[in-house]
This record gives sequence, C-alpha cells and structure tokens, in this order.
Amino acid sequence: MRYRNRIKLAPGLHINLSGSGVSTTLGVKGASVNLGKSGAHLNTGIPGTGLYNRSKISSASNGSSNKISKNQTQVGVKLDLNDNYEPVIEIYDDRGIDITTQASIAKIKRSPEYKANLLKIYELYYNDIIEETTQFTDIYKHIVPPISKKEIQEEIDNLKLHKYRKKPFDKSKPSVDSVKNILSNEAVRKFNSVLFWKNKKNRLEYIESNLDKRLNDLIAQWEEQKEDFEKSEIIREKESNEDSLKTYQTKKDILIKNLNGTENFVLQNFEAILNEIDIKPEFFVDFEYNEDDKTFLIDLDLPEIEHLPKETATILKSGKLSVKNKSEKQLREDYAQCATGLGFLIGGIAFLCSAGIEKVKVSAYTQRIDKKDGQTKNDYIYSIEFDIDNFSKINFKQIDSVIAFKSFEHKMELSNSSVFKTINMD
Repeated sequence: MRYRNRIKLAPGLHINLSGSGVSTTLGVKGASVNLGKSGAHLNTGIPGTGLYNRSKISSASNGSSNKISKNQTQVGVKLDLNDNYEPVIEIYDDRGIDITTQASIAKIKRSPEYKANLLKIYELYYNDIIEETTQFTDIYKHIVPPISKKEIQEEIDNLKLHKYRKKPFDKSKPSVDSVKNILSNEAVRKFNSVLFWKNKKNRLEYIESNLDKRLNDLIAQWEEQKEDFEKSEIIREKESNEDSLKTYQTKKDILIKNLNGTENFVLQNFEAILNEIDIKPEFFVDFEYNEDDKTFLIDLDLPEIEHLPKETATILKSGKLSVKNKSEKQLREDYAQCATGLGFLIGGIAFLCSAGIEKVKVSAYTQRIDKKDGQTKNDYIYSIEFDIDNFSKINFKQIDSVIAFKSFEHKMELSNSSVFKTINMD
C-alpha cells in the first residue's frame, strides 16, 4: 500500500521552490500568479503538458531587480511513507524531472502545509493497517440473516398468476354519416368549377351515387381488420398466459424447494455462494447435506495463523503514526477471532441456501506438525452445531465470535492465552 498526496495550501494553490526561496502559485491549472522573492509573475500554459509562458507583472516588494531568476521553477511535490513508515518527499519540475535536494526538502518540511498533509498520510496508513486485520477478524459481521420458513410461505401464498386481458378492437365501425363526410370532402376536391352554381348539384349527385357502395366496402374492410385483430389477440393471450404460467410455476417450485430444503437446491446454492464471496482469509470446505434431517455437515480447513497481518498501528498524541509488530498473544487472539468468525460465516452461508435447513454442523481443523514424527497433519480445533432458531436471533455486528460460541452446542478448548488445543472428534 502506498499513498501519495500533493502538498496543497488551498484549491489552486501549490508550493513552488526557487533558488531564492519558497514561493507560491495562486490560480487554476493553466493560468496562475507566482508570488516569490523575485516579484510576481503570470504563468499561463496548457494543463497536463508542463508547458507555460511566463511574464513579469510586478516587482518584488523589497525593490529588488526586475530580472527573472533563471532558477525559478514551477514544481510538484509528492509526499509518501517508505517501508519503515517514515516520510519521503519527492520534488519534480514541470517536465517531470526529479529535482529533489536536501535543501528543498528542508524548505518543504518547514511549511505548515507539510505537517497537515503528513497527518493525512499517517491517517490513511493507519486505516489500512487496521483494516487489514479486521478483514480477518470481523468477517462474521457481514453475515446476512437467514430468511425464515414463514417468510417463504408468505411469498408462496402471495404468488399470483397474471392473466392476459384481450384488448378490444377500438376502431369505430363506418356509419352513413362518416362515409358521407368522406365523400363530401372528395366531392369538394373533384367539383370546384368556376361555374359554382353547378358544383353543389354535382357534389350531391356524387355523394348519393357512391354512398351505398363506399359504405359496404368500408364496413367489409373494417370487419376484416376487426377479425384479424381479434385473432392476433387470441394468439397473444395464449402465448402470454403460457409464459405467465411458466414463470409462476418456476417461482413457486423454487420457493417450495427453498421451504423444503431439497438436496439439489441446497447444494447448488451453497456452491454458487461460495464461488461468489470474496474475503481475505483463504479457506477450504468439504460438505454434505442430509435432506432427511435437514442438516448441513461442513468440514472447514482454516487459514493458518501465519497468514494473518502481523502489524498493528496507533496514532500518537502528536499525530504521528506508530507501527509495531503484534505480540504473539495479539496474533493468537486475532486468530481465535478469525477461526471462530469463519465458522459463523460458513454457518450463515449454509442457512442462506434454504429456509428448510434446520442445523449446520461445522468442524474446523488446521495443519500442525506432529511432534512424534514431524509430519503435518490435520488437527481439529473446534466443532459447533448451529440451530436455525438461535442463529437467526444473533446481532452479528455486536458479538464477539469466540464468546458467541457459548450460545451453541460446541466442542472447543481455547486457553486463556488464546491457544487452540486439539479436540477429539469421536
């Protein structure tokens, strides 16, 4: 993990260095005013290119020469911590060339902005170091409460089969009046002679002579359209209802399998969830599910204590970051939280697979060297049986996973110094 923070005095205000001392630049990217011992200069340029032009706009307040210092350089300052968590300053010019010197570092360190930004860096590192540990010790706090049989049954009861309602044919049947209007408009366009006194008679004759045939033609056309529409609605109704029935039956089947805790349903869900989760500790599981007594049996291969983060951090009153290696006792306590937390997490995942699951038995083991023959073997360090009723009542954000084991039937020997002893699985 590495954090970099450009030293900023305010939005658009950056520290700059020159041969004659520290100066500052005010303004936005591409256009700024540089205030230094050599006076004020206007800097204009193309953001991101490092190119800018410079013209002097005032003299220094102390009446110094108007000559621009050739050493005046606009720079970027990067602040980070090294592997020993000590501050490191890097200074680059506008071309990206490293121009870091001990003298320029000393100038930066004397600025109040340096301390403010260093405190931010310390806080970022502190948060990351602490989070690295909590990713191992607090994994049970993200368990999703299992859904109950009552909730599943309510979903089944509330399922509705949606049926398609055929739409009516909304086009009006041609009438005598509507056809007369059509013919009247046609007659107006057809008979518009300058002999206007003849137009009216011709138009009336046109309407009367064409009315019956046009009406019959339009009615026949309307009836054909109506028949085609009603046929298409019958097809649409059948297809839609078939799709709705399929969807309804699929949803109902899934809910019933969920309610009953059928074997294939449970195992498919368990594998799917395991393939999706992304947590820090690496672990492996062997599992089987007994549909008859609704019990999940899980063997949990735990991560080793060597895999846990070994550093811890504190922020001192001065604001400085203090990073130390954890004591052996701290590591063992973290491991106890991690090992028991994983048990709860796996139990929670199992119960998520189906509301029909009543019990989850988790047996956890770790690899240890047998002092008799020097060979690595699997040592079981706890076994716990979760029942759905008590598991559902837990507020996982508030518990201590080691203490919470006492709420369930379990076998675990954990010493006061957080050492797991091997348990007998017979």
